[in-house]
Amino acid sequence: MSRSALSEPNQQALSRRACLVAAAVAGAAPWARAQAGRHIAFIVPQPAGSPSDVFARKLQTVMQRELGQTIVVENLPGAGGSIGVQRMLNAPADGATVVVASQTEPILTPLSLASARYKPEQMRAIGTLGRTSYVLAGRTDMHATTHAQLLDMARQAAASGKPMTFGHIGQGSMIHLMGAQWARLCGVPLVHVPYRGVPPLVQDLMGHQIDLSFVPLGGSALNMLETGKLRAFGSTATKAPALLPHVAPLNQQSTVLKGFEYTAWGALLVARNTPEPAVRRLHQAFGAALRDPEVQSFLRANGTEPEEPLSIEALEKFYQSEIQIHQALARTVGVVPE
Repeated sequence: MSRSALSEPNQQALSRRACLVAAAVAGAAPWARAQAGRHIAFIVPQPAGSPSDVFARKLQTVMQRELGQTIVVENLPGAGGSIGVQRMLNAPADGATVVVASQTEPILTPLSLASARYKPEQMRAIGTLGRTSYVLAGRTDMHATTHAQLLDMARQAAASGKPMTFGHIGQGSMIHLMGAQWARLCGVPLVHVPYRGVPPLVQDLMGHQIDLSFVPLGGSALNMLETGKLRAFGSTATKAPALLPHVAPLNQQSTVLKGFEYTAWGALLVARNTPEPAVRRLHQAFGAALRDPEVQSFLRANGTEPEEPLSIEALEKFYQSEIQIHQALARTVGVVPE
């Protein structure tokens, strides 16, 4: 048998592979042409000044350079972030609309808000920024200065018929769940007060309109903590935050809070049915942005330790795992749609 006959199957396999590659390129070409001259919308489902907004605007500069397209940041707060998420899902799934969110908006809000008609599985992550811890913060005019004193004060307030007020950014949000879990474990009732985002919550906490909240170690809240305009009683990190080394983790301050460790992550999400070329293009640009030294310094300065960009496959595993973890937390606290 001739050498050419022996190699014929391999030649056929190579030909088939070449056809498949050509077909993929041909399929991607119309999509690429459609994107030319269009801007990309980064939808932030929280108010201006929130951690998600701050990070989105930092990514904006680097990613639009990588993509060769203008990126416009749009703030669409309200309804636990569901307004912004739904806007992204209603837009054409072509990679031109991205939502910048934490676990609250895509995963937790649908569990607690009957008007949120989407499911977290309708989205996929194209990049994660890293993790940020929270700080249990209070108004500065209260007499308590330690966590133990805060618990005594909370019990006295409850006994007098006026439980402490706790601000959060919506029923079922990460801040709400942490507050409910803290109150349940410590045995102190709280009156929950919802806000449209972290900035107005922090403003009222600083203005002594509410007593407590868990605030993210980033954005405007970080500055308020650093300058003493909010009182810190403990963090949700496993160890004292580098930016606030004097703030001890809550899990070290009370036996009932052992294992009370929570972080927020920031992520860029797109609709599940976004074409693969668009997903990979955005993923590549995000990876370049996350490796940028200026972006890394910015993240650290805002309480987030940047991580090595995950592959698309690893991002999918991460997102599916986070769905399960936070749905379990919501069940523990007893969240039901309202």
